[in-house]
This record gives sequence, C-alpha cells and structure tokens, in this order.
Amino acid sequence: MDYERFKQMLKREIFGEDLNYQILKTVIENPYRYIGIFRISSAKTKLIQNITQSCEIKFGDFIENIFTIYLEEMGYENLNKNLGSDEEGNLLSADQVFKKLNTVTLIEQKIRDDHDSTKKRGQYGNFIKKIKKLKILYPNSQIVGIMWFTDDSLKKNKNYYLESISNNTDNTVNLKIFYGKDLFIEYFNNTLYWNELVEHLTRYRQEECNNILSVPDLDNSREMHKALIEMKQNEPKLIRKLLSNKEEYIQLRAEFFPTQQNLKGL
Repeated sequence: MDYERFKQMLKREIFGEDLNYQILKTVIENPYRYIGIFRISSAKTKLIQNITQSCEIKFGDFIENIFTIYLEEMGYENLNKNLGSDEEGNLLSADQVFKKLNTVTLIEQKIRDDHDSTKKRGQYGNFIKKIKKLKILYPNSQIVGIMWFTDDSLKKNKNYYLESISNNTDNTVNLKIFYGKDLFIEYFNNTLYWNELVEHLTRYRQEECNNILSVPDLDNSREMHKALIEMKQNEPKLIRKLLSNKEEYIQLRAEFFPTQQNLKGL
C-alpha cells in the first residue's frame, strides 16, 4: 500500500470526513460531560480529552482494517468476522479470522498489553469463547488462535497469557501470543508488511503529529457555523435539543456559546 493511500485511510477513519460536525454531535449528545462544577478542567479541555480518547480507539480499529488488507495481499482468505453467539447469547466478533489451506486462524488484536487484572481475564476468556466457536463453524479445519499486541514496548500481562495458554487442555487447537514484529517473523515468515506499516506510521508522525489538536471556537468560528447549518439540515432534532430550554442545554450553551453568535438564525 502506498503512503498516500495509507494516510488518507488513516485520516478518514480516525478523524472522519468532517471532524467539526462530529465535535458538535459529541457535545450535543453528551451535555453532562461538559457542564456542572465538579470538574477541574474547562469544558473545552474536557472536549479535547474526549476527542483524543476517541481517536485512540479509532486508531486501533484502523490498524485492524489495515491488517485485514495485508492478510489478503499475503494470500490468505479473510473469513466472516461475525462469528454468531456464544452459549450465553452474546455476539462474538473476531478482529481477524482467515484461512489458508486447511488452517483457520483467529487473531485477537490489541495495540498494547496494558490491561488491569479484571480486563486481562475478560479478554482471555473472550478469546477462548471465539476459539470454541470457530471449532463449531469449521469442524474439519485446524484452528489456530493468536493474541497479538501490536506495540511490543509494553508486556504487562505476558506471563499471565503464557500461563493461561500453557494450561489450556484442548489439544485440538494451537494457541499463541505475539508482540509486535514477532507475529510476522514467526507466523507469517514475512516482514515486508510489518516494515511497511512501521515506515508509514513513522512518516505520518513526522509529518502530522506535531500539529496540536485544536477545536475551533464553537461560538464564533466560520467552521462551526457551517457545521451547525449542516446539522440543521441533516439532524434537526440535535439542533432543537441544543436550543431547548432544558437546564442541561442552557448550561451547555453558556459553556460553548457564550455570545450565541453562531446560533443566530438557527
């Protein structure tokens, strides 16, 4: 994948086609995040924090999507990631599930291994549920299950996962854990795509990541006025909420629209 395509995918999937519109939507749909006296930061600072957290989550999704493309380019057949339900009726979805010859491989993909004790147990439990489901869906295939943490700089729970895998009594499945590049070295025997991913991310950081995330002034900026007009056309219920006499929206307008300049004419 060339760098320009990579960059455009990253920007589209993380920041969306119109970040300003999404910012407005976040504010209007979640007023209680930004109002009230029991917070140490300003409403705008809290908004930037929320946007940053959202971008981190979307970045993980983006890496999953890139890896799905790489799997196809490496000659694997991507299978349906929606695995159906477990025994309790909970929907199961794989990060990656693919086939080559008679082997079906599941990869549970996370950016870094930094979960606390409760989350790590839940993550491993879900991993095993998906393996059991694959055995039902593909009874005539060899099943391989892999936990892959893309960033190898943090291995907080490695010993726990290794111990859990070693204690697995189901000899019909092959369970593994990898960090970073090792997945491509030891399982795919192909580091070309890993090197490309690192090169593209490094270039993107050099070109883009020094730009500090900023939010246009919701009250006065032309960008936000344009987004408000667009929202009035596409989602008028949200505008009615914003302009309503409900206490939470009165407070919200006081925080983000003190002069109400951009609200005039709505």
